[in-house]
Amino acid sequence: MLSLGLAAAAGAALSGCGSGDGSADGKITLEFPSWQAAEGSFALWWRELIAEFGRQRPDVKVDFYSLPFDSYVDQLTIRFAADDRPEIVHLPARNAAEFAGRGWLTSLEDRMRSTDIPRTWTPLQAEMALDGEDYGVLLLGYGYSLYYNEQLLESVGAPVPATAEEMIQAAEAITGGGIYGFGATTAPNPDNYTELAAFVVGSGAALSTDDGGFTADSDATIAGLDLYRRALAQAPRGIQSQQRNELFLTGKVAMLLDGPFFLGELASASDAVRPALQVARAPFPQVPGGVSNSIHMPAGIDLRKADAAWDFIALAASPRWQSRYTELTANPAPRADSVTDRAVAETPQLALFQQLADEAVSIFPGDQAHREQFGRISDIVSAAATSLITTDEPTASIAARLQDELEQAMES
Repeated sequence: MLSLGLAAAAGAALSGCGSGDGSADGKITLEFPSWQAAEGSFALWWRELIAEFGRQRPDVKVDFYSLPFDSYVDQLTIRFAADDRPEIVHLPARNAAEFAGRGWLTSLEDRMRSTDIPRTWTPLQAEMALDGEDYGVLLLGYGYSLYYNEQLLESVGAPVPATAEEMIQAAEAITGGGIYGFGATTAPNPDNYTELAAFVVGSGAALSTDDGGFTADSDATIAGLDLYRRALAQAPRGIQSQQRNELFLTGKVAMLLDGPFFLGELASASDAVRPALQVARAPFPQVPGGVSNSIHMPAGIDLRKADAAWDFIALAASPRWQSRYTELTANPAPRADSVTDRAVAETPQLALFQQLADEAVSIFPGDQAHREQFGRISDIVSAAATSLITTDEPTASIAARLQDELEQAMES
């Protein structure tokens, strides 16, 4: 059940940001909420794109505004359930199948057929498909990297970890005196799923299979869960992802796993800490990866607005703006050949990020029914993560309960 505070926040969004049919000057208005409207280089890319779109379509106004990420999906769920839908739908890509499965998004299959998106996009675009049709355009697919404090590793004589065991041993040696060897989300949060799954998939295992089964209690998955548990034993308790990031940037956390989007935050570290912050390949035999965010059109809007919204999506997907995305955000855009020589010259880490994205194995479910029910699956996995972090219950016991709860969720 949603809290009264969340419902009130959603109500404020409903009353303050309704789309209407157009503005007073006769322009079409496209409402576009996004958590990235306040996220540094991503916000900069969106605003440049919106400005260019305004030049190409002066008859259209894009109402771009920020909502907090922690409650973002819940707020949009309330709005869609009330049939009050923004014309440009920006989603955490892991939630796209769930929205499409409820009939809230319109298929882009016919519109995409007239573009080069199907043949130039990353294979992770498959995460946007439901019943064989694409319901969105992926904006970022990635592989996980290890971000580390070189000075803290050197303080215990540890090399840059090449394996999960080396990472955990270094973290254990570093932890103490207010310094933590590893950083992670250790309070209930949607990131519990992604962080736990990164260890499982990175180890070569999986929580589920593409044919609809679950493997949470397999020996391989239990081994991955145990690595996750041991790493998080060296992390500060009760923190969210932003607190984790702040501790890393102030030299209080030695290592963490994240996607290429975290690189931009390193610039905010202090002069004393920044030179020590580096990035390397995640220390797993298999590169865990996933889909970050995607853009969609809602079902049921009038044709003029639908055409305008598609024009905006098509512009975002164009070669120029995909290359600009890479240059501004230092993330590998999903369109092939978007990592330009100029971008690599400015951000050498992009070469690593592109390689990891090419090798990545998704941490998200492959089965369509699982993807449509990802919200429930994520909640169940997050509860298991909390047990791994806060209790002494054997990992195998937690894994067995996780398996049962996942199976029951899909049967109900």
